[in-house]
Amino acid sequence: MIIRSATSARRATGEPATLRPPWLPSWLPRPPRLLRSPRLLFAVGLLVAGTGLFTLYLRQSRIAPFNADGASVMLQADAMLHGNVLLSGWWTADVSFYTTELPEYMLVEAFRGLRPDVVHICGALGYTLTVLLAALLARGRATGRAGVVRALLAAGILLAPGILGGTQVFLENPDHAGTAVPILAMLLLLDRAPERWYVPVAVCGVLAWIQVGDKLSLVAATAPVAIVAVARLVMLGVRRSPLSEFRYDALLLAAAVLSVGVARLAEAGIRVLGGFRLTPLPAGLRAPLAQTPANTRMLGQMIMLLFGANSPGRSHQQIEIITRFHLIGLALAAAGLAVGIATFCTRRADRVSQILVVATLATAAAGVFSTLLPSLAYAHEVAVLLPFGAVLAGRVLPPRVPARWRPGWVAFPALAAWLAAGLAALCFAATWAPMAPPDQALANWLAGHRYTEGLAAYWQANATTVTSGGMVHVAPITAQATEARHWEASASWYDPSRRNVNFVIAVADTSASPGGLSTAAVRRQFGRPAGQFLVGQNVIMVYDYNLLTRLGGRGLPGPR
Repeated sequence: MIIRSATSARRATGEPATLRPPWLPSWLPRPPRLLRSPRLLFAVGLLVAGTGLFTLYLRQSRIAPFNADGASVMLQADAMLHGNVLLSGWWTADVSFYTTELPEYMLVEAFRGLRPDVVHICGALGYTLTVLLAALLARGRATGRAGVVRALLAAGILLAPGILGGTQVFLENPDHAGTAVPILAMLLLLDRAPERWYVPVAVCGVLAWIQVGDKLSLVAATAPVAIVAVARLVMLGVRRSPLSEFRYDALLLAAAVLSVGVARLAEAGIRVLGGFRLTPLPAGLRAPLAQTPANTRMLGQMIMLLFGANSPGRSHQQIEIITRFHLIGLALAAAGLAVGIATFCTRRADRVSQILVVATLATAAAGVFSTLLPSLAYAHEVAVLLPFGAVLAGRVLPPRVPARWRPGWVAFPALAAWLAAGLAALCFAATWAPMAPPDQALANWLAGHRYTEGLAAYWQANATTVTSGGMVHVAPITAQATEARHWEASASWYDPSRRNVNFVIAVADTSASPGGLSTAAVRRQFGRPAGQFLVGQNVIMVYDYNLLTRLGGRGLPGPR
């Protein structure tokens, strides 16, 4: 009598074999079929990793101070949630973030309300998405162990943002870093989707969408897509390829060019419909050639800051070892860029890697030959260099590792140790004490004394409004206290028929509080106050009439 195993019987009858997973201990029952799905396990793992990273990034974000830039975007999101979808009557900054980060703020604010913590939540959420998208894009179409290594290499470079500098750039207010999310999503579409006609159509729409929110994408995404399409068309021509192979890159070139026109039409439509007015970029952005060496040095310092390798200074020597650890990520990104440049014109070069090479070089060149990088405080202008460098390193470096190192005796333990060190650095940053909103005491005093409508300089105005939870509303005015400030503000705030403003927030010492209003400037414009109170470094000057009646520049934005 022949006794066959259950597995043999299934094979004989054509039933699919359900083998026990090799990683499952023999004493545990086999999980249900649904839980053995690789795609489901991958999705669950991604969700767990994202949740853990978001929690740590949120804790790190809270060590940086809340300020008026984040508060201004929150107030715009609040206006949109209350029906002003086009932000009618608003003067925005020279970057609106209307289609990039404002939707995220609206979503979070719908659940959390008007409170400073929304800025930290959105900063952590945006960076978590950047890390996950970068890992997926670095993985490319590689499967198995090769794909895991590529993804982890990119994630490792991004894993722990620099505590000093990196926290403010990547985990705080909207300021170009979040633009990497839709750009990486667009590149992921290019990487994974088949070469069909609808992909260039989608790319055109996404590029136009991003341009409406952030013009930086012209340099970091639109131009690179077009340049790579042209380069690939030229290489196809040199190789005398069949005409059918030209079609896809020709469509991508057309998509990139057309996206500029689509974005301009969308912006014109917003203006025609009475939407927000974008502050124009300052004239003379091109730097003189004599300034190029200084700009190059400044760009180098900014790259060190973005990768977390900047010097912490004498007051933070305890994190010196962390900055040295980040040099590894910077070196890997530099090596990835070098390999990407060297292989740009080869048959092995893929389209996404080529776009990342051009985007990195174009963003760096824009910084060197413009006036956008006067100091380290403007590192956010080139923040996309970090995720671009991480993805490029993950895509191009692992295939160049010698074959004898790939099985695991050298490469995998080194990668695991490096990731563990990065996670330790991230956990250390999460242990720092959170910083309370600087204007909390001021907001509490105003609300407690029922002063609800006032004026202040930009840095005290919108931040106080949000810190008070909307109980106090403070509108920004110019440094001379003569006019409404047409920057991140709504014209409705200055309408004397709708608001009765009776106090101004000045500062006791303008040298100690730069950007604040002086008491002398307030007196020159509004006269002697009926009452005056000192709250910390702030001087609350109370009047017995509506101050908006003496304020200039409060009309609605005119057509441009």
